[in-house]
Amino acid sequence: MRQHAGALNRTWLVILGILALAGGVLILLAASGTLHAMSPATVAAENPVVTGDLHTVFEPASVTAIVLVAGILLGALGLLWILAQIPRRNPADRYRLHQDPASGTTLCEASVLGSAVENQINTLPGVVGSSALLRGSAREPDLTMKVTVNNRADIQDILHSINARVIPDLSTALETPLRRTGIQLEVSGRNPVSGSTVATTGTVIY
Repeated sequence: MRQHAGALNRTWLVILGILALAGGVLILLAASGTLHAMSPATVAAENPVVTGDLHTVFEPASVTAIVLVAGILLGALGLLWILAQIPRRNPADRYRLHQDPASGTTLCEASVLGSAVENQINTLPGVVGSSALLRGSAREPDLTMKVTVNNRADIQDILHSINARVIPDLSTALETPLRRTGIQLEVSGRNPVSGSTVATTGTVIY
């Protein structure tokens, strides 16, 4: 029911992978002497990369300031990346439903629609409880559901009912198809909200 920073992680991994690959290729070219042959201005492979006293390199105040700003920037980016890993619900706030803004606009709380979806799912036989969360916009809504069922429930029948009744009803209310839907199923030993399952025993004679 919570969103993770999957897209952000993939983007940063691609960037870090490209930087690491470029650094590796540069080191190989420098170690083999190819880089010096291509550009004589670069350091030859048998020579040290840095010559002289490093203190003289970092002594100017401008170099110290650049290194300090670069360190703070990298630290801030790392902190933002860590904060982005915290799972978030990101629910939709309010949907603006209208075909023509000039003729009026209907505002609908996404939580109200989510409650309607939950109530409809809870009427299905074998369902112990449910929660629904709407994300996205009124034009491209996303629906995520967590459905808890009894351990004797017919899961296929519940999924069929959700896909055939609950989701189309929500699409009809929003007057647009859902962009994405997700269902998380959980099995519980509690009694279902609606309907009942009766355990029977007997002998089958062939």
